[in-house]
Amino acid sequence: MLRRFLILLSSLTAFLLTMFMGWGIGNLSGFFSDRSRTILVLLLVGSAGVATILRVDTNPLRRGRLPVGTQSATLMVLAIASFILVWFLPFSDQKGILKLDGGEILRYVGLSLCVLGIAIRLFAMATLGRQFSAYVTLQEGHRLVNSGIYRVIRHPLYLSLLLAGPGFALVFKSMLALPITIAALLFIGMRMRQEESLLELEFGESFREYRRNSWHLIPFVH
Repeated sequence: MLRRFLILLSSLTAFLLTMFMGWGIGNLSGFFSDRSRTILVLLLVGSAGVATILRVDTNPLRRGRLPVGTQSATLMVLAIASFILVWFLPFSDQKGILKLDGGEILRYVGLSLCVLGIAIRLFAMATLGRQFSAYVTLQEGHRLVNSGIYRVIRHPLYLSLLLAGPGFALVFKSMLALPITIAALLFIGMRMRQEESLLELEFGESFREYRRNSWHLIPFVH
């Protein structure tokens, strides 16, 4: 449990520091002058607390028992791009760069997407347990998870990214919300195909039956 807590604490600290550095450490009062940005910070801290209480296993580097090929390089590029965005979005908000027209409602739309995305992610990770990994792989003793949120949709973790990523951008009223959405869709589409091929190979008819009775991402839509 201590290891999980330290991973969460270090990840949260790095995320918040990067975000604050983008805005400007010397002007944090300006960051917190907006209620939606303040709520975003509270949401991030609160979600880390909930993850600790639920004993969510947050180790993303569990490689499993299959070769991971070039996935490490891909994940490294995505991690670097993500941290650049975490820095740039507050920076652009503070400097008025690439900002969307419209009222403050955009920030709260983004905040709502973040809340929903984070909640879905926590439920999914709590259900997966030690089978959670950023790699497309299988763990030792891997089982087909079709309970909890996985009973309805097969890829809730990807849905959480599709919600929280653009949502985060909208909290800072950034025009990058649309490009982030498109990039996320392309990445998620590729990963879903990879995962489903792997699961079908491993579990055969059990997975095919599960696939017939569940949705990719959104119930009754896809």
